[in-house]
Amino acid sequence: MVGPMRGAAAKNPSELRRAERELVDFGTKAALRGLMHEIRVINISALGLMARIDADVRKGDKLIIELPHVRTVDAIVRWVEDGRIGTEFVNPVAQADYALMLVSIPKRQTAW
Repeated sequence: MVGPMRGAAAKNPSELRRAERELVDFGTKAALRGLMHEIRVINISALGLMARIDADVRKGDKLIIELPHVRTVDAIVRWVEDGRIGTEFVNPVAQADYALMLVSIPKRQTAW
């Protein structure tokens, strides 16, 4: 039987990403259904981020996330697992803005 992978080795999600993620560690806020929530960003790219959040978040939820230098971004929750969320920004952060943002946030040395 030939499946959709057609003999290719299955890749983990990080290998399928469209952009390299930077390991970071900073707190910020996100609006969800009209309420503000504290989040802890774990990794980020120009296309999205992973964060910890203590709220009832569901796949498909829309967030407005505050980010350094960029101000706010609209994001869609793509997955939720054990208090962590993965989001995709509705519009990618421009590379120049992304570079400026990265210099202003703390880096993390170890992966999640």
